[in-house]
Amino acid sequence: MFDFASMNKTSKRTVRDGISTEEMSFEALSKFVGKDLKVDGFFFTSSKYGEQAVVVAEGVCINLPKRYVDDFKAIRDNDEALATMMEGHLVLKNVRTIDSKNGRTTAFDFATV
Repeated sequence: MFDFASMNKTSKRTVRDGISTEEMSFEALSKFVGKDLKVDGFFFTSSKYGEQAVVVAEGVCINLPKRYVDDFKAIRDNDEALATMMEGHLVLKNVRTIDSKNGRTTAFDFATV
């Protein structure tokens, strides 16, 4: 017999307690080239261009390139990774501009501190 309870959706908190994104401005990742960003959380948005990951750091919401959506979904879906991020241990290091097949873009490295 199929267990329909397995279809129930649960939501997970992905922004650290005490942080409200309501009044935060949105910034491009390129504004942070040369910096390391301690991540306070993340969420996803949808637009005419599709789904996008947005990181909360430096007191603002930072729009990430579309290629990072799957990485942040993996963090959300991995209880240990999400707990580590929620404890303040995720840093986006080495924010830099790179050349891609579609032109210049901004990239970073994931790190644990």
